[in-house]
Amino acid sequence: MYNKLLSFFFICFFSFLQSQENNPVVKEYPVFPICKLVPVKNQSICFNETIAEHIEKYFIFPETAKELGLQSVVNVFFEIDVNGKVDKLFAKSSIVGVEFNDADALNTANSIFEQAAMKIFNELPVFRPGKVDGVVKPFPIRIPVTYRNETQNFDPNDVFSLENIDWAPLFPKAKDVTPETSITLFKENMQFYVKKHLKYPKTHNDGSNQVIVFLDLIIENDGNIFEINSFGPEDYRVQAEKVIKKIPSLEPALKNDYPVAIRYSFPVVFNKK
Repeated sequence: MYNKLLSFFFICFFSFLQSQENNPVVKEYPVFPICKLVPVKNQSICFNETIAEHIEKYFIFPETAKELGLQSVVNVFFEIDVNGKVDKLFAKSSIVGVEFNDADALNTANSIFEQAAMKIFNELPVFRPGKVDGVVKPFPIRIPVTYRNETQNFDPNDVFSLENIDWAPLFPKAKDVTPETSITLFKENMQFYVKKHLKYPKTHNDGSNQVIVFLDLIIENDGNIFEINSFGPEDYRVQAEKVIKKIPSLEPALKNDYPVAIRYSFPVVFNKK
């Protein structure tokens, strides 16, 4: 559970801090009491590791849900306010692996997981509040907590390849998709989006007829892109990564009805115009 929790926290926290290209900000993470003596450059790492340890310490699988064989992915939302306290805490559960015909029964099942997840974060200590441009600001955070039965034959916290999932991630407004066509559609939509929004660097007229940048992505199980690695000339890598960072949130990949993370690699071709 560790690695997945860390990666999820980072993407949710980072997306809040991300600024417009021409308006960079200086940001400081909220600080756990245990992290106060850690150098500033390592504060984000300390925060992620400490919050993952906190979740592991207070994680309890609800007995009722366990007896009924229920599983869920719960997204927990909260702010660390200007006083360093947890505020505006709420949770949203998504039951996986089963269907409910009765809406009240589904709501009750989701509520069981939501209450359990919120208890974890109610135990967080008081932080030194975060800052943006030197000004103390509240920081909204979202962290998923996975409740799964140990009988599951795979770890939903792993990162999978496209070939090992049931459904590929879907772009918004995708229609008439089947598990069999989802992978092809995902690849086509990714290429179409990149081609539509790709801009060439100013150095493109340097005599190169064609430049290829290879991208390696991790799309997390909330449908957001967490990690981007690129290989190629720097100016071209920057332009390719800018496009990827603007991709809207996708419907996540699914394996056995579980939302899972995937790794996807593909080339981006810059042709001389």
